[in-house]
Formats: sequence, structure tokens, C-alpha cells
Amino acid sequence: MTSTVQFRTILWGAILTLLLVCSFLFIKPTLAIDFGLGIIINLKFVVALVGLLVIALYHIFDRPNAETTKLSLTTALTIIWLSLIIFFPFKDPNNQEYSGAVAFFTLIGGLAVSVFWVRFFADEII
Repeated sequence: MTSTVQFRTILWGAILTLLLVCSFLFIKPTLAIDFGLGIIINLKFVVALVGLLVIALYHIFDRPNAETTKLSLTTALTIIWLSLIIFFPFKDPNNQEYSGAVAFFTLIGGLAVSVFWVRFFADEII
């Protein structure tokens, strides 16, 4: 049985993921939303939650077939993982507290990305 992979879904998933990455890069961490009553939420956090929600809802409601959805989510994970490797300041002296943990989970995420791509290349789905 041959399944047809729709590249439109993969492309739009990648575009939405790139917009999420750009929101992390271009929104200043000092911006916040004040809801009153002492409730202040970081704007970057809100945009990240909305971006993840949009990506999740896109993959839930645009379902051409299961393999296309899996490939699109693997592409999104790869883009997020690569942006973490490229843009996270691991050597920042002001960020020594979290650099080790982020580096560890980046390595584990790289293992997950590798396993997902091996699955697609080994099963000749693409």
C-alpha cells in the first residue's frame, strides 16, 4: 500500500514553525502583558504558547494522512531543535545556571530527531 505524502502540509508546518522560532528571536524578553490585579505575563511566553497551539491545531485539523502528519511534525521538531542549537547562548556567563540542563536536553532532542528521521528513511515512506 502506497501512501501519498502531501508536501503542502509539510511546507505550511515548516512555515508555522519558522514563525514560532522568529517570535523567540525578535520579541524582547522585557515586554510583558499586564492583566491587572498583579498578573503580569511575559509576551514571549504568550506568543510561544499561542504559536505551539496554532501548530498543534494545524496538525490536528489538516490531516491528509498519518504519514504526512508524522513527517510534518518531524520537520517541525527538526527546525526547533536546530534553532535551539544555533541561537541558544550556551557560553553566556550570565546564564551558567541553565546551560548544562539545556545542553543535555538538546542532546536528547537530537537523539529523538535522529530516530524519527531514521524511521522515515528506513521504511522508504518518502
